[in-house]
Amino acid sequence: MKEKVLILGAGYAGSVVANILAREFRNRIAREELKITILDKSDTSINQGGFTFIPFDLYTPEDITRSRKKLISPRVKAFYGKNGEVTSVDLQNKEVTVRSGKKYSYEHLVVAMGCRADVDAVPGLTDDLNTFYTSLEDAFKVRDIIRKINGGRVAISVASMPVPCPGAPIKFTFMLDSYLRNVKKNRDDVQLTLFWPMEPIGPPEFNKMVSEQFKEKNVEVIRNFQLAEVDATRKELTSKTGEKVNYDLLITVPPHKAPEVLIDSGLTDEKGWLSANETTLQYRGPAGNFDNVYVLGDLGPAQILKTGIGAHYQALAVSQNLINDVYGNGMKTHYEGETGCPIVTDMETQTTPGKGYIATWKYGVPPAPFKTTEIGWYLYRMYYHIHWDASVKGLF
Repeated sequence: MKEKVLILGAGYAGSVVANILAREFRNRIAREELKITILDKSDTSINQGGFTFIPFDLYTPEDITRSRKKLISPRVKAFYGKNGEVTSVDLQNKEVTVRSGKKYSYEHLVVAMGCRADVDAVPGLTDDLNTFYTSLEDAFKVRDIIRKINGGRVAISVASMPVPCPGAPIKFTFMLDSYLRNVKKNRDDVQLTLFWPMEPIGPPEFNKMVSEQFKEKNVEVIRNFQLAEVDATRKELTSKTGEKVNYDLLITVPPHKAPEVLIDSGLTDEKGWLSANETTLQYRGPAGNFDNVYVLGDLGPAQILKTGIGAHYQALAVSQNLINDVYGNGMKTHYEGETGCPIVTDMETQTTPGKGYIATWKYGVPPAPFKTTEIGWYLYRMYYHIHWDASVKGLF
């Protein structure tokens, strides 16, 4: 009997798992004892972290996109389009259905479908939606908008948590400050305000560093502002506590939630995310407890920070656990909460250096004090170019 591993989602986390398993089990695959299948509605991989940089022309679409056929091992059976777009997931019967009507069975399931923007969750937001979070097209739209900023209040609103890559709006705010200050040279004419839905911005040392930088750069930060409504006509934001603030230009990180198909399949918890054991990443939710189902990446439990670094370490843990499961040795590798946030406080321009740093931490071990550096900027920029041939292929 051929053993089947089914992976839902060919984004970063799903691709890493597929490539690691394809290397480990290459002999079993060749002997047709094991089959690895990956499903996704798109055959193009996009490094969404690059969306933050697109508005400043720091990357091109070619830099942050690749064909998945070039990224995923040929030992993996990959299906895209109607044969890869998941329409229902039945954990009880170990069966997944796709848009074409085709059904896939499995012994081991990996759910790594990412999350999606829920713009309609905020009344009025669609009337004035400018965001670099959702697509290349939207990121380029933000680029065109910021080129025309000449004054007034620019509001950068993170509507609510959790969102994927929560450090991205912080990076964007700092880079916009650099752009207005050193490229357009009209920073004094612009009131730059970050609306943040919580009190802290990350762990204590992270919060301390960025708070000091915001103060130094004269960026206003309004905390605990969860966006409840946008009035595009009056250019007014309303928080869930009733606070009202006016703006001239609004750039938003909308609320996010798990894919609708997982909600419709009854797999999500009351917060709209997939529950899982925080260390083994095995599914624990309203559909029951399933040791053969692993959850990782941006659609996972709300309390697990949704970052690219976190997805990487989750993929390593899940891959090893699947290897253990197939070998039947009963061992478990734990995800220990390894995560992090590459932070940028200054964007490189013709006259000024960029500054960055990659802060990392894990469960019970917060980041140590740090500051951004010029070499940190270059290392962070460089990573986007090695991402495809090293990280996605699970080589480190």
